[in-house]
Amino acid sequence: MPEDDRNTRSVLGRIGRTAASNRRAVFAGVLVLLLLSVVGAAGVQMSLGMELYVDDDSQTMQDWEEIQADFDKGNVVFVVVETDDGTDLYDPETQEQLSDLYGSYYDDVDAAALVTSPVHPVKAGPGGGEVPETREDILYSLSYSYNEHRSNMGVIANLHPDIQDTEQYPEIPDGVDPDAYPMVVEDAEDMFDGGDTGIIIVQYGDIEVPEDRDGELFGFLPTSEDEIVEEQLRETTANADLDGMELTFTGTPVFEEAAFGMMLPEMIQLFAMAFGIILLLVVAIMHGRLRKTRRVALPLVTSLSVVLLMLGMMGFVGFDFNAIMLGVMPIALGLAIDYSLQIQTRYVEEREHGRQPIDAAEVAARTTGRSLAIVLGTTAVGLGSLLIADVPPVRQFGITVVFSVLAAMVLSITFLIALLVTFDEPEAAVTSTTDPDGAGRNDTVDETTGFVEGVFGRLSGVIAARPLLIVLLLSAVVVGGATAYPAVDTKEDMLDYWPDIEERQEIRELEATVPSPNINYVIIETDDAYTYENFQSVREFQHEAEQHEHIVTVMSPARAMEVGEASPPATGPQGDTFPEPDEFDAALDHRTRVDRPPQLGLTPADHPDRIVVQVFVEDIEGQTEREVIDDTKATADATLPDHMETRVTGEMVLNRNVIENVTSGLTRTTLVSFGLGALFLGLVLRSGRESVLLVGSVSGGALAITAGGMYALGVPWNPLTVTTAAIILGIGIDYAVHIYERFREEVGGGSSPDRAIATALVQKSRPVLGSGATTMLGFGVLTVSVFPVLSNFGIAIALAMGAALLTAFVLMPAVALILTRRGYLLTGTEPSSTE
Repeated sequence: MPEDDRNTRSVLGRIGRTAASNRRAVFAGVLVLLLLSVVGAAGVQMSLGMELYVDDDSQTMQDWEEIQADFDKGNVVFVVVETDDGTDLYDPETQEQLSDLYGSYYDDVDAAALVTSPVHPVKAGPGGGEVPETREDILYSLSYSYNEHRSNMGVIANLHPDIQDTEQYPEIPDGVDPDAYPMVVEDAEDMFDGGDTGIIIVQYGDIEVPEDRDGELFGFLPTSEDEIVEEQLRETTANADLDGMELTFTGTPVFEEAAFGMMLPEMIQLFAMAFGIILLLVVAIMHGRLRKTRRVALPLVTSLSVVLLMLGMMGFVGFDFNAIMLGVMPIALGLAIDYSLQIQTRYVEEREHGRQPIDAAEVAARTTGRSLAIVLGTTAVGLGSLLIADVPPVRQFGITVVFSVLAAMVLSITFLIALLVTFDEPEAAVTSTTDPDGAGRNDTVDETTGFVEGVFGRLSGVIAARPLLIVLLLSAVVVGGATAYPAVDTKEDMLDYWPDIEERQEIRELEATVPSPNINYVIIETDDAYTYENFQSVREFQHEAEQHEHIVTVMSPARAMEVGEASPPATGPQGDTFPEPDEFDAALDHRTRVDRPPQLGLTPADHPDRIVVQVFVEDIEGQTEREVIDDTKATADATLPDHMETRVTGEMVLNRNVIENVTSGLTRTTLVSFGLGALFLGLVLRSGRESVLLVGSVSGGALAITAGGMYALGVPWNPLTVTTAAIILGIGIDYAVHIYERFREEVGGGSSPDRAIATALVQKSRPVLGSGATTMLGFGVLTVSVFPVLSNFGIAIALAMGAALLTAFVLMPAVALILTRRGYLLTGTEPSSTE
């Protein structure tokens, strides 16, 4: 045995003996750590929102924060106004009520920088900024504004969506075809007459959450900005005089608030069920080995202590739970249970062979502790690759998992050993006629073996009889799964992650109702942006941007100046008029004081070096979103002069980056994780063959089988299922090392390969099965969630644990047996005495 291997075993053995001999000191130290962890855990919250999945230092996040903080835009809520049969949307009184409502939104809704209502095009007509006194004049004003400019056509169709169902409604020509202009809709009044739906668009940016808002569930779910805005919108609306009108609030902020509000209570219930199932399964599986139920409580206490330490660490370093960080729970609890059961099982085994409690504790720490140390190092090195991931929660996931595995290792060889010795019972020791050092033990199936051991004893016989057939059959399954891996779906629409709740239906209805439900923002930065020359450059950009088939219209300060000079009929870009240079400053000042669209937004003095262009985009999804975003940026770079810097942002940009980041580098980080884990394991075991055997056959095989199962069941990659690869690496290596190390120990003690594999499977059956089955079935309850993101995670966890158990108990032993029989493994292995 190599000298450093002996030293490692010696150190671990001394730790185990010291913990067994100084139990009070161990208990006191752990109690202090747990009390500190309670303090840290109290600061852990549930963070919800799309911004979590974009790096704070990325250009995407900086642009998103800029549009919200500096321009009070970015977030969009749509207020759908529907009048009943007794109320006329175009009655002067109704229009006045809506005019008062949007004015109240400006006054009472924090950070509401731009409110666009059905009344705005009415006021923009010949009435001089006021609501006309007669219904006929209101319809005429709408007709005039609609025919005034092609950009008005796109915006007004958003505000008065019913016009799309009329014969008079002309779709704006794709690409702003010059031959289609000048354009005028004759009898446009008839196009509006009879409509009963209006849309109010509220754009807002950052807001401050009042300090007295503690959130829900004792602050675990903090109050969000979207929640504040929605409350203010509803309260302001409730205080308005809106007889005969029904209002519906929709949009991404409203939907996310409703979905996240539903998700947390259900998540807590499901995780509570998971813990309950885990408790029952551990008791059921381990009772036959430990004989008394109270003995099963010891590893559970240790495992829950690991979870509490993990929560404390998260609180002290500032990590919160989110969709990805929820994946920490199954791997942390699963490995903690496994580590505890492995130590306890070996301790009980040594006691049954006549060792005294402290001696048994030392042997358990020296032998099984070495396996735990190998697993710890492999997991830490492998998951260390997550630190280079693009998504912040993925990096936090890696750090938290490594910490939890370290905590499980430390508590298992200290706290658990102290508990085992403290609550040891004399009847646990059985006089043995075999060598307590391990040679000559009959650790396979005999008359005292339980049902589980009997099943795995028979399984070892099947493996020993037909190892090649087993390898060929399971290899076919692994290859099939690996082939399906690239075909596992990634949802392209954020709404697909969430249940089919009412708010989701309302968004779908909005997307089907308005021609451009998406608003992107182009921030153009240059010195002294509000000059005649710079506005001419912006005009050229917006004319080119409108050529895209999915862009309905473009609104900007330069467009506001064009509309201010326009009159019916609407013209194409070649017919746009603009103030003369000597009239520019006066026109700019005038548009600054106009509150209706198109407007400058904020006064030039607020941001003299930046202009914001609003790009109204059709209902699109998936890769088409990326094409529009990239085309907008490319058009800006191609048409604007070099001294102008451009940035594209908005909810579409943010969500697109989230979807791309969720799976960004998934294959790369998986390969790096598995590669680093295999390299570390090879160095520790001093055998590349053994490393490839363990990582490849168990973790690699389990990942391939899981991917195949996900493809067959239609489970996509999402913020939770992407953690499956990391979970499989940690769990798979753990199972593989425990079984293989026992196999190695038995061969080193003189057992034949067939007997060694039987002993390894029998002795490791309950602890490994206890860990795998509890994790698989415990967290499998998530499959009943109404949230696709949670139910898919439950299915993925069940597949991953089942595959890891299959490859660890069947595929890896069969391969190891073939290689050992043929002299490729464990040749010249030294005896591995427990002394």
